[in-house]
Amino acid sequence: MADKKKKIFAPKESTTPRRPVILKSDRDTTKDQTKEKQEKEKQPTIILKTREQSAPKEERPQSPKTIKTSMSEADGPHPCKIAQNESKEKKIGDQKPSPPLKYMTQPVKLLDENLELNTSALEFLHDSSTNYLVVGIIGTQSVGKSMIMNLIATNVHDHNLCNLILNSHEMPADSTFDSNDIVPIEKQMDNLDFADVPEKATEQNENIFKFKMQDIEQIEKGVHCTKGIDMYITNDRVILLDCQPLWSPSLIEESNTTITARSANVVTVDCLQIASYLMAICHVLIAVQDWFTDYNFLRYIQAAEMLKPSLSASNSVSTSQEGPESTGGGESHPHLLLLHNRCQLEDFTPESLKIIQDLYRKSFLKSNLQLNSGMYMYSDTNKNSLNVDSVCKGYSVDTCGTPINLFLLPEIYSDFDNRDIYRGHPTFEQLAKRLRWMILGVNRHQITNVPNLSEKGWFQFCSKAWETIRKCTFFMEYERFLP
Repeated sequence: MADKKKKIFAPKESTTPRRPVILKSDRDTTKDQTKEKQEKEKQPTIILKTREQSAPKEERPQSPKTIKTSMSEADGPHPCKIAQNESKEKKIGDQKPSPPLKYMTQPVKLLDENLELNTSALEFLHDSSTNYLVVGIIGTQSVGKSMIMNLIATNVHDHNLCNLILNSHEMPADSTFDSNDIVPIEKQMDNLDFADVPEKATEQNENIFKFKMQDIEQIEKGVHCTKGIDMYITNDRVILLDCQPLWSPSLIEESNTTITARSANVVTVDCLQIASYLMAICHVLIAVQDWFTDYNFLRYIQAAEMLKPSLSASNSVSTSQEGPESTGGGESHPHLLLLHNRCQLEDFTPESLKIIQDLYRKSFLKSNLQLNSGMYMYSDTNKNSLNVDSVCKGYSVDTCGTPINLFLLPEIYSDFDNRDIYRGHPTFEQLAKRLRWMILGVNRHQITNVPNLSEKGWFQFCSKAWETIRKCTFFMEYERFLP
């Protein structure tokens, strides 16, 4: 059995020696195999190179080694840049939605009673809004500046507008009692009917009239109502600036300094600075008078324009928005609207209107203020190609001459509802609507050399302009020549 087993295992041993026969030529075959293996290993790299050459750089595949080297050597600073950009985007994203839009319910001081700039209005201003209109007003005491600002601020002029204006100066009827008898007063109290009518009237008055107007006590005492400059921003992004009166004696009395012989000159210079300041920061400047004309008022406007310093240095104010500054050295000048308040019947005749326009045209002949801005009582189709219905049908270029920025508002009487009386002009509500329509439709030029200036950028320009005007030596030199 052992032999059989040996015999059985013998052929297996005979088959195994064939392997050395193959291994005899292993030197040649191994060389060929190594070459073939090297060629096979080289072929994928050659194929990848051809694909990389044919494909664009962004789509070419890379090996892990090249990716690691590229990330360590070439792409090293890129993640930092991406992180910086992401942080900047986060900061920008945090800045835009952070200040919510706030609407004003009452005016805010731009300049307080001490003529110092107030920064509390910044929360009501936009950083991205560039479509806004700035309207300022100047005039003497008790000419109706605040009332005109209220007419521009209101969106809807109802039929109770005249009643509200007439009742704005009145005091409550039960505020004073001359008699000391208590019994008749008790009888009157029993017969009184406490209705909600006066409360509604006061609510309407508060809602419509944003700027405070003079009451009967202030009129009797001769005290002005507005102190400094009040600012109110409407929902239509119209910035209204109500100014304190010019040359008011009450300004001298309320000044903290001691009254001397030069106090009147100091107040005059302060008012000149305010007037030139409004000329620098407004699109539209309204000059109000309550009678035919005042030569001193016209000279005052000319003096404020003459003394206004060049604000080219403050035009380069650093705004949050980026934009190249224009190299033009010319400064912008506001649209001047000459408004006559409390006009009578004879003031609305074409003859008187022609005389007033000729006077203003000659007075501002050498002025840079814009008097031909389309805020007319009637249209001039020859020059402006406008076909707007005139306030009075008798007004035309032939009867009144070429129009300028002039508007007339009538005086409101207690019998304004009586249609039997000839007024010579449309109703007060229609004229108030036309006034607001003309002012809101005026051309909004660039106030500064910075294009597309935002509301906050405009406020920064206002602060720079007020600093330059207060430090300007022209006004101090002008004060020396005053009597």
